[in-house]
Amino acid sequence: MPSYMGNAYELLSEVRIGLNEYSTAFMQASDTTGAYSNGQIIKKINDSQRFIWNILFSRFPDIFLKSTTLTGVASVYTLPADFFTIKRFENSDGVKISPINLNEKHISDSAGNEYLYYRKDNTLIVDKDDMTDTLTLWYFARCRDLNQGMSSAGGALSLTLASTARKEADYYNNMTIEDITDDWTDTISDYTAARVCTLVAQTGAASKYYGIVSELPETFHHLIGPKAIILMKDTIKSPEKPSLTELKAFQEMLAETLRSYAGTLHGDVSLGSVFEDFEPLM
Repeated sequence: MPSYMGNAYELLSEVRIGLNEYSTAFMQASDTTGAYSNGQIIKKINDSQRFIWNILFSRFPDIFLKSTTLTGVASVYTLPADFFTIKRFENSDGVKISPINLNEKHISDSAGNEYLYYRKDNTLIVDKDDMTDTLTLWYFARCRDLNQGMSSAGGALSLTLASTARKEADYYNNMTIEDITDDWTDTISDYTAARVCTLVAQTGAASKYYGIVSELPETFHHLIGPKAIILMKDTIKSPEKPSLTELKAFQEMLAETLRSYAGTLHGDVSLGSVFEDFEPLM
């Protein structure tokens, strides 16, 4: 049994039960004759997670505020995999490096300015030539997509994820992973484009079922499954549409969770105003 309700394997199980299409064979994809594939359900689980993240970020953005150090390669600084938007970019002395647009970058006969940068795709480029300094990025993080499945290889401090995992280096860095088969939990300290995780403490192996855990605050993990069930039932192929009871139950759970969470953060705000601030919720 997974330790986290927000474990992707546990969420898949919850949604399959809610769709009345659960079996061990469906969960482990040894039987693919069901109406829904695991991949389709995981997509809706990730859509559900994004829905909840959007609500939280619009109200409590500082929950997702992080900082990291970036080292430049010829003035190019690659953004972290969970990057959403910049709060502040600064040098080792804490001095702010300010954004400029592309038209303001320096011309070729100038060395440029180390206190200016511009954005290019998933990188920040400092205007000064050949910058290699280590800089600090304060940023708001998004929730990365969850993945579950059966490992294809493993070893000491290593686990290779299923082919459904993202083929993007560093994508799952610092996320929590649970091995369902061998009953352990660990942190992914590094991840390669070959889908190989470097673990902190555990020994991985092939043919083990695992699930990656949601980065939402754990208080909100119980909402991911019910919202994913609603999203699955709202698809064209679903024989059963979400009922008004389901919709109302989810709305009430979401409102109460948000209200209690807001109460711990803003004790001087009346519950009435907090509740009104959370409308609409669907």
